[in-house]
Amino acid sequence: MHFYLEIFNLFNQKLYSKFAVSCILIYTLRFLDFAIILWLLTNISKSPSDIGLIVFIKFIPLIFSGIISGWIVDKISRLAVIRFIIILMSIYLFSWAIYMYFFSPNLISIYLFTFFSGILMSVDIASRSTYMSSLLKKRLIRNGIILNVIFVNLAWFIGPNIGMFFLEIFQFEVLYFILSIINFLGLFLLWRMPSLKILKSEKEAFAGIKSGINFALSKPIILGTILLIGIGNLTGFTFESMTPYFAKYIFQASPKEFSFMVSLQGLGALFGSILLFPFLLKISRPGLILSSSTILLCIGSIIFTFTNTFILGSIILFILGIFTCVFMNMHTRIILTQTPNPLRGRIQGLSQFSIGLFPIGSLITGLLADNIGIFNSMKIISSIGIILIVIIIFFFKELRNKIE
Repeated sequence: MHFYLEIFNLFNQKLYSKFAVSCILIYTLRFLDFAIILWLLTNISKSPSDIGLIVFIKFIPLIFSGIISGWIVDKISRLAVIRFIIILMSIYLFSWAIYMYFFSPNLISIYLFTFFSGILMSVDIASRSTYMSSLLKKRLIRNGIILNVIFVNLAWFIGPNIGMFFLEIFQFEVLYFILSIINFLGLFLLWRMPSLKILKSEKEAFAGIKSGINFALSKPIILGTILLIGIGNLTGFTFESMTPYFAKYIFQASPKEFSFMVSLQGLGALFGSILLFPFLLKISRPGLILSSSTILLCIGSIIFTFTNTFILGSIILFILGIFTCVFMNMHTRIILTQTPNPLRGRIQGLSQFSIGLFPIGSLITGLLADNIGIFNSMKIISSIGIILIVIIIFFFKELRNKIE
């Protein structure tokens, strides 16, 4: 029990509690928005490749902007970046409301809006994680990481469900106008928060994007982790990218069932974050656990292809959510605890670059599915992932070592 008391004691710190509520708000709106957009898309197109393409468009900015955004949040006040993203997010939501008031959605408009939201997400991830690690004392960073994963997973579950609920009450343009205002009010949660600027001497010691890349290449535990993140996102989450397709066309889900299934991975991850918290806190070999969870995600993706009912599919997604929780916790912990503060933004940017392989895997899965079927496509991609992960574990022995 003392493990849980320790993590929730973070809320006794006034500054952290305000930042935490801000995170929950922006995460919830992000998942809410994407679930609604996925629903719109599945009502326009029945092609698996179109599902894969929207995931590709949403997350591909993590590749193109990951390193740059990481450098930005190391050079500019991370708090200023977070505030600016909130403003742009409100503009994005309001723009959707205006567009839907005058026009009907089509593939091009959905893809363009989604790409812009993906850019905002990319920069926000780098700025929030690095700001959190600076806001907390070093001994509390591990707790902060776990709590942040809980926030993400909580938002992952409640966002899509409340989104579809309100979509049945309000017209799209009215709902998105309301969401733009709610999002903008999130700025007040960051009122009088410290900027926590990096010392000038530290900036000069770790200047430039190249210094982040050189650091990653010189530290095997970081390089191995970034490779695992990349392979995991490329091959281990085919079940996640194709869940909307399964829900709509294989399980014939209703709107509420659709949103529930899209959110189930988040519920499983939330359950895992809370239930496994004492275990996650005690892990001394996070690289080994990261490797194992990545393999389990690939195996789970293969098992998911054998499901033929809504109930069974939901159970598998819930279990895969638990594995996702472990995967997220371990790679975030390694990146933040094994990197000097002045470089955290850039290393987080490299991590985002690897996460950006998720949309590439989704697109490949969708394109293959158009030719050989969705089941065979997912099995092939995930099997390749298992082989590559085993190779990484073999060559990077540091991933099997203990770390602080």
